[in-house]
Amino acid sequence: MSGWKYTLIIFVTLVAAGIVMISATDMPWYIVLPVFGIVGIALLISIYFEHRDNKKSFEEAKKFSAGYAFKSPREEQRYAAWTAKHQPVPAGRDMLADMISRFRTPRIASYLLGVLALGLIEIILFKEKSEGRGEPGVIYIVLGVMLLLLYLAVADIAGVKARRFYNRLTDRQDFASVERSYTEGVIVGVPRNYINIGPDYIIAVTPKGAAPLRRSDVVKISRADVLTAYYTNSIYSGSKDSYFIKIYTSVAPNLYSVQMNKFNMLMAYEVLKASGLPADDTIEMR
Repeated sequence: MSGWKYTLIIFVTLVAAGIVMISATDMPWYIVLPVFGIVGIALLISIYFEHRDNKKSFEEAKKFSAGYAFKSPREEQRYAAWTAKHQPVPAGRDMLADMISRFRTPRIASYLLGVLALGLIEIILFKEKSEGRGEPGVIYIVLGVMLLLLYLAVADIAGVKARRFYNRLTDRQDFASVERSYTEGVIVGVPRNYINIGPDYIIAVTPKGAAPLRRSDVVKISRADVLTAYYTNSIYSGSKDSYFIKIYTSVAPNLYSVQMNKFNMLMAYEVLKASGLPADDTIEMR
C-alpha cells in the first residue's frame, strides 16, 4: 500500500477518534476539534506534497527516457558555472598514493576533534575518581570510544581501505597494465566514489572496491537517477535523488555503478562518451 493511502487511513481514523473522544469523554469539543483538525490538516498537506512530487517525478521520467533531463536554461547555466571551476583531474604518478588521497575525507577532522573532546572529559573523570567520586566504568567506556575514533582517524590517514583495494589488484595478471593506465588517466567523481578514465582501462572506484574494466569490454555507459521517497510514521516527508554512472560490460558481473553528485555524473558521462565509449543518452530513472 502506498504512503498516501496510509496517510488517508490515518486521517479517517483520526477523525473517528476525535468524534469518539468528544462523545465518550467530558473533553469539550472546542479543545478536541482544533487539535485533531491541525493534525488532519498536516496529513492533508503531506498528501498534497506527495502527489505533487509523484507527478513531477513522472514528468521527469519522460524527460529522462528521452535524454532531455538537466537541459533547462537554468540547469545548463549552473552546470557551466560548475564546470568552470571543476574539470577532470590527472591521476597521480603513483596509483597507491593517489587512491589513498582520494579515500581521505573531512571525517578525519571530526574523528580527531572527538578524541580531543573525549580526552578532556577523561581528565575530568580521572580527577573525580581521585576524589572518590564518579563511576570507574564510565572512564573505560569513554576510553574505548576514544580509541575507536583514533583508530578510524589513523585508518583514514594511512589509507587502510585504499591499500586493501590496491593489494587486491596486484594479484591480477594484467596489474602492470592497469596501474599504467590509471596513472595516465583522468579522474571524475568525489572521494571514495570516482572513475579513472585511462587509455586502456576504465577503473570504477567505490567504497566497496576498485574494478578495472577493459575498454574493449565496455558495451554501454549510461546515467541513472534513483528517486527515494521517505516516510515518517507512514507520513510522506520528502524525497531525495541519487545519481549514478552505470557501466555495462560484456563480461560478468556485467554492470558497475558509481554514485556521484549530479554535476560529477554529467561530467563523467561526457568524458566517457568523448573518449570513444558507446553511450546511451537516455537516462534511467527508478
